[in-house]
Amino acid sequence: MKSAQCRVSFCSRCRFYTPEGRRGGQCSQLGVPVESRWKPCPLAVPVFTPPLVPMKSLDRLPQPLELGFPTVSREAARLEADLEAPAVIGHLEDAIQPIPA
Repeated sequence: MKSAQCRVSFCSRCRFYTPEGRRGGQCSQLGVPVESRWKPCPLAVPVFTPPLVPMKSLDRLPQPLELGFPTVSREAARLEADLEAPAVIGHLEDAIQPIPA
């Protein structure tokens, strides 16, 4: 799937731009004043693109959603947690000795 490239070169060429005054305008997407000659934001949409088709919301999922972890994943998570657990104080002090200068 190819990503769509924005062909809007100025804010004044964006669908969300509403001119006000001589050079400025309002961005209805961001709700802020903008100038027509400004570089467009990533939300810019060309003026003559067809509007997006609204999607209906899902009242419920088409199939049940299981949020549990398989037994293998649980055991792997436990082992990983044990390996990352901090060492008991004094346990590694005998193993780590300062290097004499």
